[in-house]
Amino acid sequence: MTFHPQMTSRIEGISLLDDLRFRRWNSAITDLWHVECREKAGGTYVSCAPRLVAILDCSGQSNFRVKTPEDPFGSSRREQGCLSYIPAGMEISAEIREKCRLRHLDIHLDINNLEKHLDQEIDRAILETPRIGFCDPRIRSLVHMIADDLASDIASPDLYGESLVTALTSALLTPLPESETSRKRGKLAPHHLRKSVDFIEQNCGRVIRLDELAELTGLSQSYFCSAFRETTGMPPHQWQMKARIERAKSMLRDNTTPLASVVAHVGFADQAHLTRVFRRITGTTPGVWRREHTA
Repeated sequence: MTFHPQMTSRIEGISLLDDLRFRRWNSAITDLWHVECREKAGGTYVSCAPRLVAILDCSGQSNFRVKTPEDPFGSSRREQGCLSYIPAGMEISAEIREKCRLRHLDIHLDINNLEKHLDQEIDRAILETPRIGFCDPRIRSLVHMIADDLASDIASPDLYGESLVTALTSALLTPLPESETSRKRGKLAPHHLRKSVDFIEQNCGRVIRLDELAELTGLSQSYFCSAFRETTGMPPHQWQMKARIERAKSMLRDNTTPLASVVAHVGFADQAHLTRVFRRITGTTPGVWRREHTA
């Protein structure tokens, strides 16, 4: 099946300056955008595929804020060339403070084909962990080479682009050496963990903001996120995905419930997104699981 990531977006005050340029590769789709942003422009985006967003250059004031469920207040970014990795199904929003023109590259990753191409399974903790506004000279160089190829009127051979995409995704999804990882913090107290897990499981069908979870425990957002991961082995967003799958299983036991209803009830973007996360967590598809667990 051809990889076609579905993106849901709501934008305001952003308009195209040039035609969108894109290329389809074996394991990714690359989009090159050149847009004009009015003062206080912004948008909200969610995709069924993980993606890398790279700001290539900006004319005017480039101060903007990116928000995720794990950082609902957002972080301001001024530097050109900043990179953001957004996991599949994670909603992000961006606010542009002042009028400017932006050129950015979006790389939508086909994880199934990428794993086949690399002949190895990608660490799910890396896939589920957002990285907003980070800087990596290797990735930034590869991003600009891909963007230059897209901007050219003469397309390079497929092998050239495929090699760049493979090198970029390998650098993006490779775990950091132990010496470069952040210092581990303490774990959540048992009553804080129980309260957090109960809240996530009860509200897993909607976007859960990190400030909601932190407020439950009386901890700062950064400490809560780190302590939750240290305690459970996964970030809050990944725990929510696990809770959604458990809720989907409960609904799948009823053969009369359409799969589309399951998708809508548990909060996934579409059936493909449900199937991908379901397979990753259970090792099988919703349809096969249903046949094996119903009379």
